[in-house]
Amino acid sequence: MKKQCVILSLLLALTACSGVPFVMPDTVAVRSDVTATQLATSVWTAQQGVFQLRQTVLFEFRGARVPMAGLMRLDLTQGQVRLVALNDLGVKLFDLEVTQIGEQQHYLLPDIAKIPHFTEAVAASVRRVFLTPRPDGSETLRLTASRCQLTRSNPSREIRFTFGGNGSQLLATEVDGDQEDWMARYFEYQTAETILYPRGIVLDDRIAGYRLTLWQEEVKRIDE
Repeated sequence: MKKQCVILSLLLALTACSGVPFVMPDTVAVRSDVTATQLATSVWTAQQGVFQLRQTVLFEFRGARVPMAGLMRLDLTQGQVRLVALNDLGVKLFDLEVTQIGEQQHYLLPDIAKIPHFTEAVAASVRRVFLTPRPDGSETLRLTASRCQLTRSNPSREIRFTFGGNGSQLLATEVDGDQEDWMARYFEYQTAETILYPRGIVLDDRIAGYRLTLWQEEVKRIDE
């Protein structure tokens, strides 16, 4: 537990003096024959299965900075997430279940409950990063020298998925709409037990005014 406390303190200091505490993706030429369907199926959350994730998290919201350690059960087959978060002393902060359309709060530490709309903000972040939206291959594809972008829009909302780096991995999801303005960015892809995933994730909600910085320490499949 003392080691976890040191890690959380170091990460908090790092993000205080750096915009993004991750290595930026490589600039690599993209394949000119890539299709929207190929890109959509390559997204790391497009696979089926149940996974356990061990994470270190910094949540910044309306002046509050909440570092925590998270244990997540990610069910990509059912589209469900169960997240339990602890502080650096091992005290449980919250226990939250999130689906594509809602959330259920199983526990919330009273001190955390004093932060306005904290549960809703965490649930929205988890949903956007791990569950929805995702590309489905029906989007408009635009290619540049080093990036591919899929765009899906309607009169009230536009979603952009940007791919690049080695293997044309998902680098960002951005949504602009009547009531939404946010971006999730993905960094430092790596492979564990044949699972390709980003080690770092940063989500910024420009309307609600919060940032989620996520270090994925361990990802493993638990349904086999």
